[in-house]
Amino acid sequence: MSTVTRWFAEFTTRSASDIATFQFPTRDIDPAGGIDRHSGVFATVTELSAPQRGPVDFPFIGAAALTVRNVAPADDGTVQLWLTTAPPEQVNLGVRVQFLVCND
Repeated sequence: MSTVTRWFAEFTTRSASDIATFQFPTRDIDPAGGIDRHSGVFATVTELSAPQRGPVDFPFIGAAALTVRNVAPADDGTVQLWLTTAPPEQVNLGVRVQFLVCND
C-alpha cells in the first residue's frame, strides 16, 4: 500500500523563471513521508491574495499564468522545481506550492 503525504510552502516569486529548492525530511528520518530520488512528488501552484482584513493566504486566479515544471526529488530530502510566471512582468507574487509525496 502506498503512502501519500501532503506538504506546502508559501513564498514570493523573484522572477518569471524561478528555480526553487525545498527541504523535507529524508526517507531515513520519515520512511512514509520523507523524500529520496525514488519518491513520486507531485506539485501544484496557486497565487495568493488577502480577503478584506485578512491574511495573505487566500488562493485565487489572478492575471498571471503560473506553471510548475521539472520537479526533481533528491536523496537528501530536497525537492527542486522550476516555476514560471507569464507574462514575464508579473513578479513578486505571493504563491503557495503544494506537494503530494508518494512512497511505495
